[in-house]
Amino acid sequence: MKNLCVLLAVGFAPVFAGPAFAQDEGQDISLTRSQVFSGGHVEATVGWNHLDMTSLKDIDPTADVGTSRSGVKVGGAVGYDFPLDDNTTLGFEVGLYGNTVRWTNTQNLVAGTFNTSQVNAGRDFYIGTRWGYALNHKTQIFAKGGFTNTLFGVTGTNGAYVAYSGTGSNLLYQGVSASGYRVGGGIEQRLFGPTFMRVEYDYSHYASGQFNYVDTTPDFSHFDLHATQQQVLVSVGLRF
Repeated sequence: MKNLCVLLAVGFAPVFAGPAFAQDEGQDISLTRSQVFSGGHVEATVGWNHLDMTSLKDIDPTADVGTSRSGVKVGGAVGYDFPLDDNTTLGFEVGLYGNTVRWTNTQNLVAGTFNTSQVNAGRDFYIGTRWGYALNHKTQIFAKGGFTNTLFGVTGTNGAYVAYSGTGSNLLYQGVSASGYRVGGGIEQRLFGPTFMRVEYDYSHYASGQFNYVDTTPDFSHFDLHATQQQVLVSVGLRF
């Protein structure tokens, strides 16, 4: 009888242990899809960045010049997502990035005519909202939109381009802050534990960034910098 009880206990042990084991292995079973993709998150980002830029001179249309350049973007973001129903989320995020895009004007620099000679894309700030739709407990697609501001470093010269050497140089320099909107979308995939990977495409359009080299141009000219930006980014992050 004693041996029979032992055998019965051993035999029924997996039956009682099974549900507990399954709950540990699939701890998100009790959560809706949207709850899995809710809460705070922090992420690191790297990707491809492409800028279309045009410099316009108010008193001399022949000095207008534009170009397209690509580079690498790196940075990160933090945010928070709220579940709306079983599948959808709505949240916000704030990001700060830098990039390597630089353009040197070699098209229409003429001695004695002041013009933009170089543009460097610098700090990129973004704040906006994000709407997500969970396809399952592992995968979510999302759309985003919000405000962006990028700081451009602009150099001007009265002749052929030479490297900027600071105060006393024959070049003039000014930082130009351009603001606009950003829209995009992508897919987020849970990896293991609280980690995730995200791939996205974003488009940014900036309003005119006006500058006049702090009223020091030799011909008293003013400039407008127009820019649009496209980027493909890969992020790895944590949810908490």
